[in-house]
Amino acid sequence: MWEEIHGFQSFSEYEKFSHFVESKVQSGIVKEIEPLPEYHKGYVYGGRWFEDLQSGRKWRLVPPDFPFRGLWEQVEELGIL
Repeated sequence: MWEEIHGFQSFSEYEKFSHFVESKVQSGIVKEIEPLPEYHKGYVYGGRWFEDLQSGRKWRLVPPDFPFRGLWEQVEELGIL
């Protein structure tokens, strides 16, 4: 269902995607979960974490912070996707 995004084209694109994810939370398809503070794939810290309730996969959404363009990526668990 989800594909990784490595860089939003604009802050507006990030906001639209963020609202899309929020709509999935509201509909019960996805839930927001607590991030692991020590997680640092690619040394990009922070963001909000979500779990796809159908697949059990965890994802994180990190907002843009120039020059970093933000991302949506699957969270690796114990180094394994």
